[in-house]
Amino acid sequence: MKILESVRGMAFLGTFAQARLFSAACAERTAGVLLRYLADEGRPEDQDSCVAALELLWDIAPPDGSAAAAMHRRLSVLPELDPELRPDGAVAAAALGLRALFSGVAMLIDQGPDGAVAPSESARALARALDGGGGATAAEEDVIQDRDVERIMSWSPEEQALHVHGLRASAAEAGRARLAAARKRYGLGGGAPDGTGPHRIAVTATADRGDVAAAEQRARYGVVGRITAGSDAGRYLRVDRSADLAASPEERAGAAGVDILVAADPAMTRECVGEWVEDWAGVEEALRREGRQVEWGTAP
Repeated sequence: MKILESVRGMAFLGTFAQARLFSAACAERTAGVLLRYLADEGRPEDQDSCVAALELLWDIAPPDGSAAAAMHRRLSVLPELDPELRPDGAVAAAALGLRALFSGVAMLIDQGPDGAVAPSESARALARALDGGGGATAAEEDVIQDRDVERIMSWSPEEQALHVHGLRASAAEAGRARLAAARKRYGLGGGAPDGTGPHRIAVTATADRGDVAAAEQRARYGVVGRITAGSDAGRYLRVDRSADLAASPEERAGAAGVDILVAADPAMTRECVGEWVEDWAGVEEALRREGRQVEWGTAP
């Protein structure tokens, strides 16, 4: 299979941390089909294993080799990885998602950037399978992978922690589209399974999504505020929409959610940490969770 030149470049020139983020995004886009298939098959324990594997990939902390090896063993016994299996339809689509996870976890053991190639190939193979001969999904997957490589390779190690939430949000959005296509093509079950990635956003804004529009009316995007009470009191907070930070129309189209930034200075340059949420209702939920009160527009 021909490897995208951008992925080949990452495999030879990138770092392990960069390749890990890229592989996590590939696995995120394929995980929805895999988890839905496992839910339809009544295999909650295997679902849990796959969700845990995906979380291992997205964790930006240095990998624990023994934990990665144990996860690799857990995945290796799933029947969809049997080399004698010649699956088709939904089973084949699920197997591609599992292979993306399996190869991604293997990369956590070897810790080499060339491990990004196999998750890339699995994500592209799933896109082709869902196309039904049209080619649009496969072309979109190529564009996404090229874009992700370019973005990830441009981030400094310090910036990776700030951008990981937005990268995952974009991958999750594409994952939902892959799941919808698989449901239509293969008749996978109706509701999305419990889990992560395309099925459950990291911070659910509100139980009643009718409150979202009201919350947006209170939004203070791009405004720096000072945290006066609660977690990180005395520090500064700013909320940015991912779409506002995109460098091109294509990136804006794929951007989703918002980033909550907390830093030691109002310019957000010192000790800055970020958290991704879905919308301003998610911001308010996060503030309540941390007990934070913010005076907006008071930063010097």
